[in-house]
Amino acid sequence: MELQRILASDTRSATEKATAIFGQDVMVISNHRVNGQTELVIAVDLDDQLSQCRTDLSAKGSSDFGVQLARSQRASTSPTGDRTQKASFHSDQDERDYLRSREIVDLVRDEFAAMRREFHLSQQTAAWQAGLNPTPELVPLFNVLAEAAMPTGLRTLLLDSIKNMPNEQAALAAIQDQLNHTLTRPMASLPQSGVHIVAGPTGSGKTLMTARIANDAIAKIGARNVAIISYKDLRFGAWSQTQMLSAQIGMDCFRADDPATLRLLLDELSQRNLILIDTPGVHMSERITEVLDVCQRCYCHAILPADASSATLKRVLQTSEVRWDSLMVSKLDESSHPWPLLDFMCHNSLGISVGSDGGHITNLKHDLTTNSLLCMALSSITSAALHPTPTEVEGTVDLAGAKRVFKPSMPRGIRQSIN
Repeated sequence: MELQRILASDTRSATEKATAIFGQDVMVISNHRVNGQTELVIAVDLDDQLSQCRTDLSAKGSSDFGVQLARSQRASTSPTGDRTQKASFHSDQDERDYLRSREIVDLVRDEFAAMRREFHLSQQTAAWQAGLNPTPELVPLFNVLAEAAMPTGLRTLLLDSIKNMPNEQAALAAIQDQLNHTLTRPMASLPQSGVHIVAGPTGSGKTLMTARIANDAIAKIGARNVAIISYKDLRFGAWSQTQMLSAQIGMDCFRADDPATLRLLLDELSQRNLILIDTPGVHMSERITEVLDVCQRCYCHAILPADASSATLKRVLQTSEVRWDSLMVSKLDESSHPWPLLDFMCHNSLGISVGSDGGHITNLKHDLTTNSLLCMALSSITSAALHPTPTEVEGTVDLAGAKRVFKPSMPRGIRQSIN
């Protein structure tokens, strides 16, 4: 998606010009006067434009196949082959930049939509929350919950469950019991054998988590029985990172840029006990579908940071239409407020297989459970409620040791020493 600027004499002319160029579904962002003209800023979806251009080009090319074939043969035998290779290189780089920009736009759009839903729900519950009359012992805890970085629905549920509690300790115990009962589920197994896909949003630590799982498996079954495949990761430096991590733990890594290459690699590596496929965060669902078309016996594991937002959780675990076998939680050391993750897990039974809490390749947590995440979230609330921020302290100032003070009986500004 990109923004386009249209100038016309008035609003009607600008709107007609926009619909004539971009169609009836054009979205107007702003409308104001600039130097005596009307300026419309509109949002244009690049996918529609690219598909239309490809359709037009294919139609033109199919009109005269003989001419297009002769032209391609002349281009292959002409001395401009280097220029064609350079153009292909720039087109690949442009494709990577385009995919990255599309990912950022979709992420921002989903975050804004989630924020609008949260604001609307907060407005609906504001009157109810203002009508609560907690006891003085519960006021600090109520204030902490009101300011905590948790979804509005979960906050409303917790406030309603503790409004009649006698003190903070009983309220915190009730919160822990209620969430523990909802979050109880069996742990998922760590990848030990077979073919496994590791997928998630960009920046969640997929490549590092893949290397950690491989390092853990090497200690049990040996480096000759483990392999990593990087599939269609177009990020700059992604393949170099995979090679560096694989060399660090002493194992083989491979790269596949298309389904055919992936099929050949899986056939050659069929004797390996464990194969881990690292996928990119861009077009995650499409890449997983391509891998499953090649190998239907793959297991899918979603990796998400502990502080993932509600929009990211929904986009990865719900709208992706992927059947996940386990959840991997990364960056536990960078977050102490996993409330969106806990709120999301209250509505499903997806089990946690492993977690990570540092930047080293050996920082793998096998014992991570929903209870561990809950204790981490409650620890911040407990410390804030039991140790509130100190307010301004009232007191008297001792003026006995002062050398010079102001006497009210004197004219303004006159001072004298006190013996």
